[in-house]
Amino acid sequence: MKKMMFLTVVLMMIVPTAHAAGPVGGVVKIGMVNDQTGANKGSGRGMKVGVEAYFKAVNAKGGVNGRKVELVTLDDQMLTDKTIDCLLKLADEQKVFAVVGSVGTSNCVASLPVVKEYKLPYINPRTGATELRTPVVREVFHIRASYQQEVDRIVDQLVKQGAKRFAVFYQNDGLGTDILSSTENAVKRHGLSLVSKGSFERNTVAVTAGLASIMAGKPDAIIVGAVYKPGAEFIKMARKEGVSAYLASGSFAGGMNLVKAVGPGASEGIVMSQVVPELDDLSLPITKECKEAIEKNPEDVGFNSVSMEGCMAAKSMIMALEKAGNPPTQAAFIQAYESMKGADMGGIKLTFSQDNHQGQDNVYLQVVKGDKLTSLK
Repeated sequence: MKKMMFLTVVLMMIVPTAHAAGPVGGVVKIGMVNDQTGANKGSGRGMKVGVEAYFKAVNAKGGVNGRKVELVTLDDQMLTDKTIDCLLKLADEQKVFAVVGSVGTSNCVASLPVVKEYKLPYINPRTGATELRTPVVREVFHIRASYQQEVDRIVDQLVKQGAKRFAVFYQNDGLGTDILSSTENAVKRHGLSLVSKGSFERNTVAVTAGLASIMAGKPDAIIVGAVYKPGAEFIKMARKEGVSAYLASGSFAGGMNLVKAVGPGASEGIVMSQVVPELDDLSLPITKECKEAIEKNPEDVGFNSVSMEGCMAAKSMIMALEKAGNPPTQAAFIQAYESMKGADMGGIKLTFSQDNHQGQDNVYLQVVKGDKLTSLK
């Protein structure tokens, strides 16, 4: 807490001398702060691979209005204080034009004071949290559905399959409490209420007490509101204890990151929502384009739902940069986003306004079959 207060004071002292960042020479620098080595590194690395792969593909064709786009990535290990430190370095030292692909609801929320003070475009933080959407923050743009929209789809599906007794297992932070409130809202629409809930502390896998609280309610459906590592620990332990309830999670669990962490057998039947199209549907131009770009630069991640989301975010930035002038300005870049009305990314259309900075609402449901995610239609 003392460090956070100190950082706030430092920020207030330095911001008056800060100025709008623009291209340096023939390069537009884009920053990224997320977890590359910590508990949620699967999501951080996935975002980096997707964004960087698309930027490389654009640069290979001459860049944007003759300018190359360069990604500068810093690792915050999912630690909130470190997120702020890294963001300040990107703004002050690297003079980045914008930031993309932050990970972790609490980390993203903590970034908002810096984003607002520096008027730093903050593109597609990888969170569906309400706090990043309402009220609209001028600099923040989302290329994904909200957590409420994801949870609504999951609950509707499970109710259709016969579930009536819902429980929520959640991490005790902004992500978890958002999933908890979203689930409460979703089940209320069906005339239901939660029968139990259990939590655990962020950046731990201490799930035993939370599981006991969940089991006390005898649920027939459990929403797992956690990143993939502790989420996987909970699911494995629940199955070991004989819990037969439906298990479901959202895009925040990282798709195949969760499936692989749970392991063969125990992952069977998990329902998951995603905010990107089916990866094997190459009839959609954006999916084909992203798959090709990422497979040329796969690193250790490859083409998955997280890298796909990163690629989509990167493409939206290129679309905005193309209309932001030459040289582009941050103000014109923001205006370019807000002027998108049905802008076609390749089968996915984006629409923004001054009052709505979430460009699209698509949610896709999947289920694990044979240790693979398949479409649930």
